[in-house]
Amino acid sequence: MDIKDTVKSSIKNLDKYPKWLVSKYKSFVREKAIERVKKELKLRQKDMSDFTDDEMESLLADEEREVEKKYKFNSLYAMLAILGINVF
Repeated sequence: MDIKDTVKSSIKNLDKYPKWLVSKYKSFVREKAIERVKKELKLRQKDMSDFTDDEMESLLADEEREVEKKYKFNSLYAMLAILGINVF
């Protein structure tokens, strides 16, 4: 089993955690995704009103996946570093 497969399977297993923790995690990811989308729009000199609700939701969903991927791999790398396993 690959490391990426392990991380993907752990993403799907959020049901085993308490609901308050899952909702807190999802709201954290959503807030980070919103910040990243706003930053990207500012760099491209666009406004949120330039996009429809569906387009904004699509942008946010893409960024949520990226944020989840970033934080999950960083925590995995930290855990491996603590165990003394070199990934690079």
